[in-house]
Amino acid sequence: MTLTSTQRLFAALIAIAALGAQITQTVLDLGEGMGLLESLWRQARYFTVLMVVTTGVTFALMVMRRAHASVGWMAAVTTWIVMVGIVYHALLAADHNPTGINAVINEIQHTAVPIATLVFWVAFAPKAGLTFMQPLVWVICPLGYSIYAMVRGLFDGRFPYFFLNPETTGWLGVFAYMVGLGALFYVAGALLVLVAKRAAR
Repeated sequence: MTLTSTQRLFAALIAIAALGAQITQTVLDLGEGMGLLESLWRQARYFTVLMVVTTGVTFALMVMRRAHASVGWMAAVTTWIVMVGIVYHALLAADHNPTGINAVINEIQHTAVPIATLVFWVAFAPKAGLTFMQPLVWVICPLGYSIYAMVRGLFDGRFPYFFLNPETTGWLGVFAYMVGLGALFYVAGALLVLVAKRAAR
């Protein structure tokens, strides 16, 4: 489905915000003496970064192709990035107080991009054919990330989020968080499916 000029402009702004935030973060890292690969590897530890980049690339490709992403992929990306914002503000924001340019990057990642993506999906994205089984597939992404993040942490002793740190939360606690967050991701995806079905009517 072809993007209208308004949709293409909106998509371009989201892509610029998402990818611009990560490029700026990389430049800041380089300015602190970090190597490029070291910076990218450090950033790849975080679900936020991976999903912001995924969102940015998705919208950038839509702009270049002048066409919407597939129905399922767009709904999945929207679910993931919206959950980035929800989890951050619900569990992490109270103990995270960046300043200066880092505060701006943080707001773009955790607030602006999730909200803008959700607005784009609700207003413009094709929605036909979504089913309540699809969010079960979308949950594989955050659960797979959780395993990846814990494996990294077990090797280098650095865990990106407290709820994935078995050293402080305990393995049972980590498992409980993974189950709970997996359920929340499913519910978020299912809500998008519900919106899509109601819109079809």
